[in-house]
Amino acid sequence: MNTEQKLNILADSSKFDLACACKYSHEPPRLRGPQGRWIYPAVLPSGRKVFLLKTLQSNACVNDCSYCPFNSNRDLPRCSLEPDQLARTFMQLVQAQRVSGLFLSSGVSSNPDATMAKMIATVEILRKRCRFRGYIHLKVIPGAAPAAIEQAVRLATRVSVNIETPNEQRLGRLSKRKRFHQDIIASMDQIRRCRDEIDPKCSQTTQFVVGAAQESDREIVLATDRLYKRFDMERVYFSAYQDIDAPPAPTDSADMLFPDLAVDPASTHSENFIREHRLYQVDFLLRKYKFSFEEICFDADNNLSLQSDPKMIWVKLHPEFFPVDPNRADYEQLLRVPGIGPVGAKRIIKARSQQRIRRLDDLKALAIRANIAAKYLTLPAD
Repeated sequence: MNTEQKLNILADSSKFDLACACKYSHEPPRLRGPQGRWIYPAVLPSGRKVFLLKTLQSNACVNDCSYCPFNSNRDLPRCSLEPDQLARTFMQLVQAQRVSGLFLSSGVSSNPDATMAKMIATVEILRKRCRFRGYIHLKVIPGAAPAAIEQAVRLATRVSVNIETPNEQRLGRLSKRKRFHQDIIASMDQIRRCRDEIDPKCSQTTQFVVGAAQESDREIVLATDRLYKRFDMERVYFSAYQDIDAPPAPTDSADMLFPDLAVDPASTHSENFIREHRLYQVDFLLRKYKFSFEEICFDADNNLSLQSDPKMIWVKLHPEFFPVDPNRADYEQLLRVPGIGPVGAKRIIKARSQQRIRRLDDLKALAIRANIAAKYLTLPAD
């Protein structure tokens, strides 16, 4: 195969990773580029959006992860790109203004350090020879040596090592080769130390596969909360498990995430995608809405409701909290009100410093979902 054919295979392989699927309604979705390759949106810490070529360095892998379509037990065409091949092709796409960043991952073709060496060599060519200063997200292979992780932090805008499951027992159901603490958690800790010492601007993320190991949502949310606190994660992502041997779901996954959906009991695909969406909603509550883990509500099976928004469940369980006075409530109190998010809460606080909020129209002028929020607010009588 030539470089073009290899890149088509390796870039298409990245479609199984749907961590970019859950988004705000105004944000761009992932889409197919002019040559059929998946192009993914990413939001930088500054808020600027970039579009990424997402590809693997190699789809050859010695690992046995049961959820992965490229595990060592599967019989499929394998290929790899050399660092100079991948760097050269990526820069052609940049110069053609089709992408502005790179998301680079890989199967473990022989061992973690040999794989990391090729990935780092690719990024070094881009940074040093091609003078590329744009966004690069570099996956860290679990079990990589500290020196490789240190170099990844020096070169990349963002690094990540996928946690996949919430604990060692769950990972054991999916892989006999990966070690939860020695390979994954230790790599995260090394990334944290390198960021502190070398480049705090290099952010760290991770990702769960939702539904592959029969884990509960409570396990995932608890692990997510601890990851934010222990490793200063920029984001935790969730990717709904898709049975690689099952027939495809009847609806495209990108259409199944928004808004709330009825669940087809016979469709594991549908349930996992809705679970993914609920976990993203909880992630927003933890990161943006000042909720604690203890305030997240789970059912008798320790899962999130598939039918209801987790914020609305909390609201219904705490009627004593409402109504809230928009002219007196602090930022965190306003965030508990349905229809008010972080941006809306800041607008209310700024607006009321100039004049009192009296009517529904005052909220609408602040782009608040006033018809929803008004039910939970007290507005002064005229």
